[in-house]
Amino acid sequence: MGDPSQPRELETEAGYAVGAPPAADSAHTTYALFFTHGMGQPIPFETIDQVATSLRELDVRLGHDNPKPVGRTVKSGEDWLNRIELRLKSGEDTVEVHLYEGYWAPLTEGRTTARNVIGFLTGAGLNGLRHTKGRFRRWLFGKYPVLPIPVRTVFFLLTALATVVSLAAMNFAVAIVVAALAVIHPRPAWLSENLFADLTTTFDAVVTIMALFGLTLGVSVLTRRLQWPRKVRTAWSILTLVVFALAVFVIVLAGTAIPFMFYGHVRDLAGGSRFAYLLADRELVEGFSTVFDASALRIAFAAAAIVAARWIWRILKGLRRDLEDGKTALYTVASAVAFFALIAGVVILVDFFMETFSENAPAGSPLARHAAWPLLVAASIYIRRILVQFAGDVAIYVMPYKLDAFNDLRREIKQRVYQAAKAVYSERGYDRVIVVGHSLGSVIAYDALNMLILEDESHSRGEAAAASPPAENRYLDVVNRTPLFLTFGSPLDKTAFIFAVQARGTSEAREALAGSVQPLIQNYERRPAKWINVWSPWDIISGRLDLYDLPPDLHDFPVLTLARRVRNVRDEEATTLLIAHTEYWKNPLLARTIYDEIAALSPSAPRR
Repeated sequence: MGDPSQPRELETEAGYAVGAPPAADSAHTTYALFFTHGMGQPIPFETIDQVATSLRELDVRLGHDNPKPVGRTVKSGEDWLNRIELRLKSGEDTVEVHLYEGYWAPLTEGRTTARNVIGFLTGAGLNGLRHTKGRFRRWLFGKYPVLPIPVRTVFFLLTALATVVSLAAMNFAVAIVVAALAVIHPRPAWLSENLFADLTTTFDAVVTIMALFGLTLGVSVLTRRLQWPRKVRTAWSILTLVVFALAVFVIVLAGTAIPFMFYGHVRDLAGGSRFAYLLADRELVEGFSTVFDASALRIAFAAAAIVAARWIWRILKGLRRDLEDGKTALYTVASAVAFFALIAGVVILVDFFMETFSENAPAGSPLARHAAWPLLVAASIYIRRILVQFAGDVAIYVMPYKLDAFNDLRREIKQRVYQAAKAVYSERGYDRVIVVGHSLGSVIAYDALNMLILEDESHSRGEAAAASPPAENRYLDVVNRTPLFLTFGSPLDKTAFIFAVQARGTSEAREALAGSVQPLIQNYERRPAKWINVWSPWDIISGRLDLYDLPPDLHDFPVLTLARRVRNVRDEEATTLLIAHTEYWKNPLLARTIYDEIAALSPSAPRR
């Protein structure tokens, strides 16, 4: 293998010139953008690729002839850095921008379980509720003020906690009932017909409301994809929010009812009847169950058929294209015949088993009559995967309010991103470095910036005693070289409140010590020139950042420091409930904010 630091001319399908030398005209200035991705499972370079694409599209819309980006791997000290190189125009200037990524996703993969996540979410909710009992205080800029916490916070935390507990109860019920029906024969005595029927009716209602929410959410996504007017998208999102609230209501009621159903039927305290008949009219209950059984699987099969049809259409178009190549046409036909024969075999086999089961199933077989259970199993698996994939990363990283098993892993994540950021700052060719963090990545970027600033200050204090400090400890001037700290979809305020330790006993001295490792909330002179936070009310993970500045009535610093307070900017285009958390990437605000900052830094820009 060759030296990866040597440039190679290679065009990729994505349009990147990998390792290609820059254009002949030299850029006036060179800036770095350092990104930290959020929770989930992003693939390497996905984050910087999305931003690079948005910046180039914006540059082209502004009438500039934007060259192809360059992908390059370079060595900085002992670290190898991957970057995308862009050339943007700012007035008469050509600005070269290098995009780097603090990639930490592999460290958390497979490290959490659904049990860890449920415990984390429950503990976080309880810890947050403890803070609402008294006064919430936070060390900020040498003061220890009481910060106002809206009463709605109590409502949100209680509802979130009830939802998590209810989902856990339903998941447990689905697991033991399906296991009892599928594995144990004859059916255990505790799983009476009345208990099973009550559970089925309850889950029928849950599946119905979840399907309705999924439908409204899907339409919201479609309205965005079709670029409907913002007012229309917002109106539909309001409807989606109403359905979401109704879904939470049904889930909490179902989770509350399930333990009572088990206890009542197992102890024979239901009077020999179904609880559903005691809550509602018998004909209404049976009518709902009949309609659900008649339609649920049909709707599920119809949805599967639509997905299959899309794939078939895609395959047929590919076949038509491939058959035009006479040299490989025979091979294409043979592989297509073999593939469709395999699919046909699977369908025939499944149909055989289903027909056999239908003919030989006992008249009272519940699985032959209740469609909610297979759908619930699928939904349970999906919800568990989403919880572990997204909330699992949060569980690993933000648990400072208690000791836990992820302490070493958390330190490893911080160290990896810190080392990557330090390597970027160590490249002296950059006039400025813009730091950007999305979602949980904003929390990690915040920690990395604090560590870099502390290291700078430690070096400056020891510089007089050591005239020639080692290269790895050289002064990076992080504060002055960071014109912008940009967070979006950030849960920083939520983590500062929910995961604080105050409810477990703390003092002003302890909070001052905790704050001492966060220079960003110690002195505005230790903060980058700008901190912009992009948020959306439709994104339940993010929000305004109000806990990183003193309240206005306590702010007695010079006027010049006001510019360094967090500037909360609402993304008006992030309008889809829940999915707004990832919509920032494709909205114009994010790219425009970065682009404007780069333009403002160029030599020909008016000095601020």
